[in-house]
Amino acid sequence: MTKNLKITHKEFKTALNKLKYPDSWFWCRYTINPYSGCAHTCIYCDARSERYYLSQDFETEVIVKSNIDKNLEQKFKRSRTLLPDVIGPGGVCDAYQPIELEVENTLKILRVIEKHKYPVNIATKSSLITRDVEILNRIAKDTWCTVGFSITTMNEELAFFLEPHSSIPKERLEALKQIKLKAPNVQVGTYFMPIIPFLEDNEENLEAVIKKSKEAGADFILFAPGLTLRNAQAEFFIKKLRESRYKYVVKPILNLYKGQMGPPKDYVHKMHQKLMDLCQKYDIAVRERRWIPNDYRKWNYKISELLLVKDYMDELRLGKSNKSFYWAGLTLNNLDESIINIYKRGELATLKNFNSKVREFVEPYLIKSKDLNEKTGIDKFL
Repeated sequence: MTKNLKITHKEFKTALNKLKYPDSWFWCRYTINPYSGCAHTCIYCDARSERYYLSQDFETEVIVKSNIDKNLEQKFKRSRTLLPDVIGPGGVCDAYQPIELEVENTLKILRVIEKHKYPVNIATKSSLITRDVEILNRIAKDTWCTVGFSITTMNEELAFFLEPHSSIPKERLEALKQIKLKAPNVQVGTYFMPIIPFLEDNEENLEAVIKKSKEAGADFILFAPGLTLRNAQAEFFIKKLRESRYKYVVKPILNLYKGQMGPPKDYVHKMHQKLMDLCQKYDIAVRERRWIPNDYRKWNYKISELLLVKDYMDELRLGKSNKSFYWAGLTLNNLDESIINIYKRGELATLKNFNSKVREFVEPYLIKSKDLNEKTGIDKFL
């Protein structure tokens, strides 16, 4: 735990946040933050930016959300419209930051999630998550569970500077390995993000993270070259760099970004090619498999996954994508009936963003779905 860290307990009215569309990388429809603030104090964390409206000093105070499990339980019981979908504990905090060892808010949340049979996706920099390996495995058996360890360098000195109170990289990899061994139903991998220019984007580091992840048993690697530089978060990050032994990268980073929030497209595309080649070399997926519901949304989510993965892979390979595929994929998540019914009525063209190219792409899959027998229908085709 960080020195002079103030711990405050506060009850919030809401526990679960519903996104307009499920996240197209992590597949989360809902988010829940067990805490406000994060004692890991990673110097690049975007949660410092003004968009999150955190009420406390991010560096010095963590707010424990009292009774968050009871609030979540009541949300599930009272809502008549809430459908099971992927929940992402954390987002603007690490669900397994040090205070979790004492307070167990995340564990309490997982018990409610397991009871109501919701799938879950957790991103963390902490080996503490291995404490909950049994409940994670049960959730994975009942529905779906994915765990991603954020690892951006194998250099422990650099990792300590960037993420001073997180588990060191080799501990995260060992935790990944343990989950893979003890919870075989859990999809587990590495979130290689952010990859900080001029500190972590050299070929030696790129290969080390991917190789070590594969050796630990990772099912996937999601990568994101560069990092966001946004208002207060950008100021804090640059200030920390200037005060450190790594101050030599400040000028190159600022020259690369040229005042923009993200790195230029040509830099990102070159990095994508390197990362794709390495993932191919070590035979590791660059996407997570999605949770698929068993209700009327089943075919919608399957086709949505195909569209969103195509858009993503086009971006990686070509440096550009057809955004109609992206928006069509998102649209499918919010339909109130199965795309199969719409297709059978001949009304595919009435769906938002379903232009001729999108329809041409999805129709072969839908043709296979005419016979909904699992052995000959769309499941086999996918």
